[in-house]
Amino acid sequence: MLEELTATCEGCDADLDEAAFGLAMDLGDGERRLYECECGTVTVTVVRES
Repeated sequence: MLEELTATCEGCDADLDEAAFGLAMDLGDGERRLYECECGTVTVTVVRES
């Protein structure tokens, strides 16, 4: 089930792909990825290291 998770815009529910990708930050406990949608909304995702 978790393999099916996708990044989705919080503003308009559009799928966020590599074209929307803006920045990745590794803060030691996981990676934060920032996406900017065409609607102008910035969405942050967190991927924890296991």
